[in-house]
Amino acid sequence: MIRRLDLGFVTPLRSQAIYHGLGAAMEAGRPDTIVFCAPAEPYFCVGYHQRAADVLDLGLCRRRGWPVLRRRIGGGAVYLDRHQLFYQAIVHRSRAPFTVERVYATYLAAPVLALARLGLAAALMPPNEIEVGGRRIAGTGGGQIGDAMVVVGNVLFDFPDAALARAWRAPSRPFRRLAHDGLRRCLTTLGKELETPPSMEALRDALAAAYAETLGEELVAGDLTAREVAAIEAAERELAARAFVLEGAGRRDAGLKIARGVYVYEGRAASADVRVSLRVRHGVIDNLAVRGADPDAARRFIGRPVAALAPSADARNPADLLGDLLASRPDRR
Repeated sequence: MIRRLDLGFVTPLRSQAIYHGLGAAMEAGRPDTIVFCAPAEPYFCVGYHQRAADVLDLGLCRRRGWPVLRRRIGGGAVYLDRHQLFYQAIVHRSRAPFTVERVYATYLAAPVLALARLGLAAALMPPNEIEVGGRRIAGTGGGQIGDAMVVVGNVLFDFPDAALARAWRAPSRPFRRLAHDGLRRCLTTLGKELETPPSMEALRDALAAAYAETLGEELVAGDLTAREVAAIEAAERELAARAFVLEGAGRRDAGLKIARGVYVYEGRAASADVRVSLRVRHGVIDNLAVRGADPDAARRFIGRPVAALAPSADARNPADLLGDLLASRPDRR
């Protein structure tokens, strides 16, 4: 038996604290749990290894009234609001598959099945991207919290891509434009894919049925225990602490991930004032913008593999490499 918790609309803080608290309170004798909820208000959440100030414009978020939280599982910065249904699987680690790949395959099979039953060409792209027609429709993440393995995700009914693009801490306007355009191209929603999307309640029930089928166990409606409520409240205090939100490991990625295999980079030539904003899709230069060099010469690189820029392309920021190539051309402006 798997416990089902339908928690409805909750505060942004609680939408993250639920799985943190349930993970912390998990014991081998407690049932595995599937939670359905949605945030009542918009907010941003960054991954455990990120430093919020490195990836988001915190001043803009504050002026817009968007809270910024940080979670104890990895991944990138995400925008979340009431037009997204959250599903959260909290499983005792002794009952979870051994490998990360199998964990995702097991607990993301249900969202894929539920979307397919809506008539969508949904697929799980390993390890944890759910796509419809090659475009992401559901964000996912996972990790171990306490004695629990958690896999969490959301299905998008609608998505204000401009809000996320505006809040990114972008090094230049061309970088932001490439990132925003990439987001529009790589992300989809139920509203875009279906003439008449289901209600949130109908999708919740479809997901619950899919979990029961894919996991081979009945989902039984339940309630939070007093111990779990206390653990969730403790998680709220921890996640809301300013020191926790702002610390992070400060790991700086070379590029901004837009979707599976899609990144945007910013770089410059080592020997000249040539700056490059570059979007890469599955290892191929998808689009770019340059300053200080001939744009026609730069556009000739669109469609070329990043690996062709230099033998060491995998070890360097490709925007830097292209900047060096453009700086060495006689037609550089």
